[in-house]
Amino acid sequence: MTDSQRSSRKALKWLLPITVLLIAAAGVFLTKGGHPSAYYVSIYKGQSEEILYQRQVDLNDKLTLNYIHSADKTPISAVFEITEEGLHLTEERYSWYGAGLEAGSGHSFEFKDQEVTVSGYDRLFEEMPVRVARTVPQEIVINDDVVLLDELAPGGKLLIIRIDYR
Repeated sequence: MTDSQRSSRKALKWLLPITVLLIAAAGVFLTKGGHPSAYYVSIYKGQSEEILYQRQVDLNDKLTLNYIHSADKTPISAVFEITEEGLHLTEERYSWYGAGLEAGSGHSFEFKDQEVTVSGYDRLFEEMPVRVARTVPQEIVINDDVVLLDELAPGGKLLIIRIDYR
């Protein structure tokens, strides 16, 4: 065997595994399309990585946080759109227009059926901290799924809500 043939065999010895790896990597990228295959609303216990609740969702699905305002004692519904970046606040609904509730300009207000709806927000939450109330109910509604926060953790505990993907 000549030196030229030996050099060619050495080159092929390394070229073949590298080619196989490149083809495999390209296949994974192409089948995934470079995008996550699924999105999830995840509720974590405080700043830990312990997941207390998780549900698969689609982008543009709505998540609603229902709670009682601590000062005004009025029910509040905060509506978020699920995006790749996180939770995008789109509107809030409440029946009593008092202190601490949105009153700034640049938002759209609608008064209907004994309720105020404020929209026109441009607020993104990459993660949303929520402290579980001790005295009033709080719930997350995603499509038809209702999650009572006090069933996930006792009053006073911090929960973190975020959008995860795989």
